[in-house]
Amino acid sequence: MSQYQEESRADSESRSLFDLAIGALILLLTVGVFGSVLNDAYFARDKDKTGVRRIFAHRWNDRTLVFPIEGTDRQGRRAVFDVVVLTKNYGWVRASTTELEKDDTILSPQEIQDEVLAPQLRQGLGTALGLIAVGLASQEGDVAREEQRGGLRAVRTAQWVRGAIGNRIPMWTLNLGRYIDPCADCEDIDTSWQRPFIVIAVRSVDQGTHISEALADAMSGTSNLPAPSRYSTFAFTKYQR
Repeated sequence: MSQYQEESRADSESRSLFDLAIGALILLLTVGVFGSVLNDAYFARDKDKTGVRRIFAHRWNDRTLVFPIEGTDRQGRRAVFDVVVLTKNYGWVRASTTELEKDDTILSPQEIQDEVLAPQLRQGLGTALGLIAVGLASQEGDVAREEQRGGLRAVRTAQWVRGAIGNRIPMWTLNLGRYIDPCADCEDIDTSWQRPFIVIAVRSVDQGTHISEALADAMSGTSNLPAPSRYSTFAFTKYQR
């Protein structure tokens, strides 16, 4: 083989290796960009342009929605929660701290046991590391009075849940107080959606996590959960009864 042929062959092999390297680089860049787009799309799918999140729920039964959320405390320690909410036709009777209603009908104690504390809810809550009974009040009335009402509702919820689940799981109460973010278009319509029945299950928690801080972080900036900014307080207390 002549020196010219050898040089041509070497040059051809060099170009082939260069082309392969360029092709591999383009492939890596394409995969990286495509993966980044998919990642952005996945994490942005539940946010609007303001960054407010809409949490996607699953169901334990036809009247119980479960919203998985997670947050961190001020030290960056993480906790995961399930926010368990009855559907919108269930909620607290206006001005009551002891009664729930379905649509406009007050539930009897037996109906609370059968419909609210149904087997699926008992089973789901029964696997939690901890339980948080939530009390809250709608926009009507004086803030101080409604905060007191929210606290009593939280305690009543804890009593119901303890009666259904037992006392083997640690429990706290969370009083969110009165709804304070009414919109002008919502003033004269039904406000029952501002006082739903809620229990929160603690699913996992880093060691030493300040649970109330992690929960406040997890609930903040959500459009379809009671974000702390829309209520008048965030009173988190160990339930001892």
